[in-house]
Amino acid sequence: MNRSRHVVVLGTGAFARALVKAFAQRAGGPTVVHIVSGDHDRARHLAGLANAHAALADRPVRCCPHRLDVPGGADLRPLLGRHQPDVLAVCASEYSPAEIRGTQTAWAELIRAAGFGVTLPLQAATALRAASAAAEASPRTAVVNACFPDAVNPVLHGAGLPVLCGLGNVSTLVSLIRSELRIGDESRLKVLAHHAHLHAPPTPDQEVRAWLDEQPLTAVHDILRRERRRPRADLNEIGATAGAAVLDALTHPRDYFAGHAAAPQGRPGGYPVVITGRSIALRLPPGMSERQAVARNQEWSALDGITVDQQGKAHFTPGALDALRDHWPDAPATFGPQDVEELRTRQLALRERLHQLPAPTARAQEGV
Repeated sequence: MNRSRHVVVLGTGAFARALVKAFAQRAGGPTVVHIVSGDHDRARHLAGLANAHAALADRPVRCCPHRLDVPGGADLRPLLGRHQPDVLAVCASEYSPAEIRGTQTAWAELIRAAGFGVTLPLQAATALRAASAAAEASPRTAVVNACFPDAVNPVLHGAGLPVLCGLGNVSTLVSLIRSELRIGDESRLKVLAHHAHLHAPPTPDQEVRAWLDEQPLTAVHDILRRERRRPRADLNEIGATAGAAVLDALTHPRDYFAGHAAAPQGRPGGYPVVITGRSIALRLPPGMSERQAVARNQEWSALDGITVDQQGKAHFTPGALDALRDHWPDAPATFGPQDVEELRTRQLALRERLHQLPAPTARAQEGV
């Protein structure tokens, strides 16, 4: 009998829930999934639900809950050291896009004006702690990150921490293209895309680049214009379900898995990749070099209001910095991995303050 593999999933939010359920239905061998959350009831409920999914799919998966508040500062090292998991999936951060949907607060207005990248410290802090814990307590564990990996993974990589790749984002967009064109075999597609492309870019020339059977897919803009109309919760679930394939390829290695991943080995943005065992490599379209692919994704990073260089140093774009300094006058223009914890603390205070204030547009309407 094959020994059970171990996977640790950090978080119980919408992405983590969809990821665990999808993985429970497709795992390629015996697996124990450790669901870690500060809310034990949520972890317990998700474990029970995923166990039911595994039983219905006849998959040898067992999920168990653990109460551990890693975003709040709890130490992940004992759990990792005890179980030596094959994969650690980071699906917990201190910012969720859902918190500003349909809200009219000054915080929501700031995110919309500055771009998603302004939340990087809130996204990166937990991932930094988790990757540090893995490096110390379970160095053979493959770390994958689902929290804004297009920017967070370059920060982790710059800090010298192990992060193999990310989940979601490019995989979500690939799945939308596959759905529209009814493509079963993902290896036929090669897509370059960034988290920013979950929304339509300002101009068509900034759109996702895609190839089907090694030929440019010229209809990608029209395809995504239609598919992006789906509810955001649906897009989140699609990305998590696609992520389960990557999780399975790393947990139960096979000869060859051709798919897509965000921020492989700390590169910005998302790429077509091949996973062999615990190794990941780019599988780029004909005529495109790695340097060109990375440069394209780095350009797209600015659409989120932030870029991260090869040393892991983050740079706000001028527009994002102006919007941020309207509420935080001494906000830094740049910061490195060593600054994340301090900036996280300051952003949490900023968010609490701005949540109490209506958006400027809402105040203006009230005065009419």
